[in-house]
Amino acid sequence: MFKHILALIWKKKKSNFLMMLEIFVSFLILFAVWSLSIYTYRNYATPSGLSTERVWAVYLQFNAPNDTLRGEYRELVRRTLKAFPEIEHFSYSSSNLPFSFSSSNRDYTYQGKGALSEVMSVEADYPNVMGMSLQSGKWFEAQDTIGKITPVVITRHLADILFGQEEAVGKIIGDEKAPRKVVGVVPYFRHKSSYQGDDNCAFEPLSQWDNDLLLKVKSGATAEFEARLARTIQQLGKDWVIEIQHMDNMQSTQDNTIVIPILILFIICAFLVFNVGLGLFGVLFQNINRRKGEIGLRRAIGATKRQILTYFIGETLVIAGFGVVLGVFFAIQLPLLQVLDVETSVYVWGIVLALLSIFVLAVLCAFYPSRQAATIFPAVALHEE
Repeated sequence: MFKHILALIWKKKKSNFLMMLEIFVSFLILFAVWSLSIYTYRNYATPSGLSTERVWAVYLQFNAPNDTLRGEYRELVRRTLKAFPEIEHFSYSSSNLPFSFSSSNRDYTYQGKGALSEVMSVEADYPNVMGMSLQSGKWFEAQDTIGKITPVVITRHLADILFGQEEAVGKIIGDEKAPRKVVGVVPYFRHKSSYQGDDNCAFEPLSQWDNDLLLKVKSGATAEFEARLARTIQQLGKDWVIEIQHMDNMQSTQDNTIVIPILILFIICAFLVFNVGLGLFGVLFQNINRRKGEIGLRRAIGATKRQILTYFIGETLVIAGFGVVLGVFFAIQLPLLQVLDVETSVYVWGIVLALLSIFVLAVLCAFYPSRQAATIFPAVALHEE
């Protein structure tokens, strides 16, 4: 039966080639959509390593003419914040706050290995503000900053790149001019969006230029307290500028920049696949109508309705199979060539789900025309011929 199907497919190779081309394009689209969906969902399901609940970002501009005055202003704000019972923890930070649109990168090296990483300058209370936990080591404290070697806390992802299976805590990274000692490792810190993949990040002690704030407020902190806090800080100095944002809103904004384009892509892909399905349905319906004589002859020599239905669905699946073989060939190039920094399992699941989707689409498109073919009476079909 399979050889017979192949012979008939070859006989109508021009029309079947167009069907195979549609299947090939649909497979690539579905492969991309499924791979992106699996990658995005895995990232979303992975622990973020931080909490944005009740965290406020405070952007400060002191307009200080020199570093000495900036340091005095920073201490003045620190003493003021300690007087507010509504604030549980706070930490000064560099401008690249979590879920902001700011970024700062640095290369870290160790024994010939190197990696580019996000670097944040923070204080000792930073993990309490962001709800972070350490996997190994400790967070740097004030006494750790004394000396020529700067302490640094890194993510597990960065530690794996630099040290592999070796223990990261205690290692010296960087060059001789700016050495850094790893004092702690955090398991995750996905600070760009909820859909960010596991990435490199490092935390170093606060520098003299950093004056943005992160606050962890108590439950029940109201808008009235927010306004009072902003007013109090602004009154501490002349021409100070202050802006307060809630970090959960910042996270939602960053998530939307990822989700909305993905949803638009899904809608476009769904529309394209739907149109391919309609085209495939039309081609199959027309081909079956043209083959009434063949169907009548099959019925006349004893073929049952079930056999006719199975035959035409099987023929459609074989055509679809030729289309997806070429699609699979191109799809497997991504993990083989490591085009993107994505786990191979994501591509494998993308291929499997795309194959299932194509074959389900082929069966659905072929079922009604095949069912109509199975109901043709032999006498009627042969009489029309």
